[in-house]
Amino acid sequence: MSSAVELLKQISLFKDLTPTELEHVHELAVEHHYERGAYVFMEGQDREAVYFIGRGLIKVLKVDDEGREHIVNILGRGAMFPHVGFFQDTPYPGTAQAMEPSDLLSIRCRQFDELLTENPEIARKVMRVMGERILMLQSKLQELASFDSHERVVALLRHFAEEHGEPGPGGVHVKLPITHGEMAHMIGMTRESVNRIWNQLRRDGVLSGERDAWVLHLEKLNHGQ
Repeated sequence: MSSAVELLKQISLFKDLTPTELEHVHELAVEHHYERGAYVFMEGQDREAVYFIGRGLIKVLKVDDEGREHIVNILGRGAMFPHVGFFQDTPYPGTAQAMEPSDLLSIRCRQFDELLTENPEIARKVMRVMGERILMLQSKLQELASFDSHERVVALLRHFAEEHGEPGPGGVHVKLPITHGEMAHMIGMTRESVNRIWNQLRRDGVLSGERDAWVLHLEKLNHGQ
């Protein structure tokens, strides 16, 4: 089985598809390679395709009224973006840029619409998974809204560990080129607050390592919570 099919099998949107149904999706997929710094698409461009990450890191940016770029999310292997994906006709909601050499698959929205129309069973399975994801996202947003500053930083670190971490000696190893200011914007805080909480977590032994390559010691975090 090709690496592209193996990647599609890991995408939650397609988790319930049979091998035959997955092959129908694979027939629409196109492979791409982006070097570090290359743009996949720009905010406001017409939405033409949805992308899936086979290798690398992609950051999603939005530009504020003063023209400054802010990271909305960082996505790794197996992620689909934009998250609203195939089911809206609106322009791309953000700019997607490769943070390192990245291999992606794309599926054009129009072709996917046609596939769902011609295959009601695939449509039913995909819609069910999408509904589950929407409920999960709503739950996470409600939870985050109730968190204090410390809990927000911890929640972001847990997210990075789940999405980008590798279990290793002493904890979960995370390598991400992201600043405290960028983290702060992602969770609605100031850079100074994130820096203060980060330093406190280091003193508590929850974090170790460098800023761009740290280790999250979950057992100490759980003990401290």
